[in-house]
Amino acid sequence: MQTIKKLEAPVLLNSTLPHAWDQIRKIRKNVTDALAGFDRGLCAAATMVTSELIENAVKYGEEVPAASHIKLSMSMDAEKLVIAVTNGCADLAGVRELERRIQEICEAPDKSTLYMARLEQLLAEPTESGRLGLYRIAFEGEFDLHFTYRENVVSITATRSLR
Repeated sequence: MQTIKKLEAPVLLNSTLPHAWDQIRKIRKNVTDALAGFDRGLCAAATMVTSELIENAVKYGEEVPAASHIKLSMSMDAEKLVIAVTNGCADLAGVRELERRIQEICEAPDKSTLYMARLEQLLAEPTESGRLGLYRIAFEGEFDLHFTYRENVVSITATRSLR
């Protein structure tokens, strides 16, 4: 009996980063370089998604024993582009809010409604800021989000169908 081994998507980018803001510009360039020759819209969306996820990891993440750095990977096959970011976070309340927000996005039949509602909140409350990135990923970038949390390590995977 012959077994068929499923091939994993080729890795286009695999990086380990410190929790530092100056890494974001470098990663944007790396994503753009990795997707050179692909559709410009896909490249722009992937760059935005990666930036948003890395910004969140820098802003809300921290070094923990199981994750001393931020990890980024990007892979693609004929069907999908996958961007994954992993970072440490011991703030359980913050992690639960992140999980709630991602679940809300996943369950929403219309991602634009969530995005526009958040924009309206930001306009109505000028002192409030942020918390728009995940909605951008889902609406503007057309990526699906997946979340896991184990041993104080947050992993967010953003997947976009290429079909």
